[in-house]
Amino acid sequence: MILLFLFLAGITDDIIFKTEQDLDLEQIAKDIENLLADPVDINRADVEALARIPYLSLNDIVKILEYRAERGPFESIEELTLIPGFDRTLVDVIRPFLTIGRKEVEIKKLNARARVRTELPVEEPSLEYYTKLGVWVGQCGVNAVTERDPYESSFFDHWAAGVLVDEGRRKFALGKYNLDLGGGAMLSPVGSFFQGIDFRIMLNERGLIPYTSTIENAGFFGAALSDSVFVDYTLFFSNQKLDGTIDSLGFARSLDASGEHTDSASLSRKDRINEEILGYDVRYRTADLLIASRSYVCRYEPGFATRDSVTGFFGADFFMTGVELRYFGESFVVFSEIARSWRDRFGGLFGFSAVFPFVDFNLAGKYFPAGFYSPKGTEASANHAGGTLDLKHRSAIIDAGLSLNMDNRLDEDTTKHDLKLSFAKRIGMLDARVNFRRRYRANDVDLTGSEALLRLRATRSLFFDVRFEEKTVYNEDIERGIAFSLEAVLDLRRLDARVRYGIFDTDTYGARIYVYEIDLPGVVRNRMLYNNGDYGFVYLSIRPIQRIRLSMKYAFVNRESVSEKQAGGQFDFMF
Repeated sequence: MILLFLFLAGITDDIIFKTEQDLDLEQIAKDIENLLADPVDINRADVEALARIPYLSLNDIVKILEYRAERGPFESIEELTLIPGFDRTLVDVIRPFLTIGRKEVEIKKLNARARVRTELPVEEPSLEYYTKLGVWVGQCGVNAVTERDPYESSFFDHWAAGVLVDEGRRKFALGKYNLDLGGGAMLSPVGSFFQGIDFRIMLNERGLIPYTSTIENAGFFGAALSDSVFVDYTLFFSNQKLDGTIDSLGFARSLDASGEHTDSASLSRKDRINEEILGYDVRYRTADLLIASRSYVCRYEPGFATRDSVTGFFGADFFMTGVELRYFGESFVVFSEIARSWRDRFGGLFGFSAVFPFVDFNLAGKYFPAGFYSPKGTEASANHAGGTLDLKHRSAIIDAGLSLNMDNRLDEDTTKHDLKLSFAKRIGMLDARVNFRRRYRANDVDLTGSEALLRLRATRSLFFDVRFEEKTVYNEDIERGIAFSLEAVLDLRRLDARVRYGIFDTDTYGARIYVYEIDLPGVVRNRMLYNNGDYGFVYLSIRPIQRIRLSMKYAFVNRESVSEKQAGGQFDFMF
């Protein structure tokens, strides 16, 4: 199962979900929900099973497997604290996703979800609906998703349905489905036409899966087959309508991944481009080595035009191919993916991750030339080179981390460096984390910031958070922003209750601050705060019986003279 390869240590989900980019992380939230319902048996799990837990880096996984090989099966989850680098904070974070001697979990025969959200006061156009249904009969599953965003005209503005037959290695999909293969240079697991690749790289893969996202222009619609004969292979075909912009000469200029149809301009982009894809993925595996080759042919009608001419390059002649290589050593892994795009433009990514005596080391890099286009992967509008260096040290004294991200537009000779330092410590009932950030553009500082979190654990189920964040942006004028909040959390087996109240003050929109807050299950909320005011939410999720969950949330933001209020509810049923 693919999950983002997360290098950062953390206390809460905001380490994973907090982002300044507009990304759909619904699948990550869904994977975490599945882990809570079906924990990993720590005494049976291999690398792939443990990689499902997003809070564990590859280095953490290696340490768990080495400890188990030397000392035998774990007697309890608490025994993880005996592994160097595994303090109680990390163990408490991953505890809900682990078990010992897990019994086989029956496949759910029915999984249904219905959600509604609205701005307050309630106005019919602002209502947002979402439904998801999964029904399994033996090895055959039927999945369906519907969504109506605010101000869209039809209840079924977006819908997707598909059938998946899962016989272990052999899988067959018909209808809407998704492919999670490779690091994302050719087949992005989070949608099409993203501007770059996040180097918290995909460590593991889910292969052929049902499509459950609300990214309307992502995924595939058609048929796909995965099987194994000497090698593992996947064959796929897709034909679907996508939203996009058509220029005055009749050429397609861009795809619109948002799927929002709220005005005449967005409605004019609806279903304007027909996408047809035919491709394959073949992979050979040994205990230490993975070699994969994948290719696909695209046909778009009308054909796409480049930025500087009317040359059609996404037409019948568009061909995408690439290779992937991964090698797993005893305490390190090397991975790479190289792809050939339009007019023999080659780009790709690579990485190295290792466990050293006192520090975990992670290095990744990328290069995509201008004009590199991968319809289901990444797009490069300029010559891009970049990379990430992560160092992480855990000890009884303090946990410390360093992350350096670099992105360079070679043709413009401009480089952006983003340096982050993190420190974490647990003393008795107190958890503390401090993060510092400094970003450079062309050797000049353009952003600085810091963040502090203090958590008081009254009991294992009750804790209180104090958060503070400040940010300074250096443009023509110096722009500053601060945010402060208090939160109380009660997390019981059948009840999850959270209350947060915060204040913020920013000089300009450019100094805006992003904060992660819990939302209805399966939804990721990154709230953007700007101007000055206060915000907060009340969240309640209860399980009156084992198979039913009811969740509710009320949230508000008051900024200067504007007040925004939102309420939502969700019903989950599993049988």
